[in-house]
Amino acid sequence: MKENIRLIINKYLEKFPNEKERLFLLLDYLNKSNNEQIVDWDNTDGHLTVGAFVYCKNADKFLVLYHKDLEMYLYPGGHIDKDDKTMLDAAKRELKEETGLNNVKFLYINNEVLPFDIDIHIIPNNDRINMPSHYHFDFRYLFFVDNVDNIILDEEECKDYKWISSNELSKDKNYGNIVEKLKSNR
Repeated sequence: MKENIRLIINKYLEKFPNEKERLFLLLDYLNKSNNEQIVDWDNTDGHLTVGAFVYCKNADKFLVLYHKDLEMYLYPGGHIDKDDKTMLDAAKRELKEETGLNNVKFLYINNEVLPFDIDIHIIPNNDRINMPSHYHFDFRYLFFVDNVDNIILDEEECKDYKWISSNELSKDKNYGNIVEKLKSNR
């Protein structure tokens, strides 16, 4: 799996070369970890995760879910399961589990299956599941829907959702340059 992840990162950096320095921690992590460690949820050094940005072009809105443990609005996403064949498969599975959405279109980048963004962030200590603070190396994919639909929430993880404008999303520090990337890829 590590070699596939390295290939994804290399192709991603061909499209977004200015992000190489930002991904140094991820590349270093891959060098120090084995295939099992990079997807092990219990690995407190960190692990790979996936995200699914859902964008409705007709309404110029993004879907965000209120995450119970983190107590904030986030895009759908989560951990990679052993049954997931690819990172994209994991993102689609997480999207369906958390929202019920399965009639989505995926954004290909340079005609390839690549994440729209790769983010590195620290997940704080979670007393509910007894998990210390750790890194998530998040491969975030972009999906499109035709309409702002009702969502079927996974109520174990999320307690609310909303569709927010691109302008509102661009002001949220947790989303970095997603809106700018979207504008440049239209």
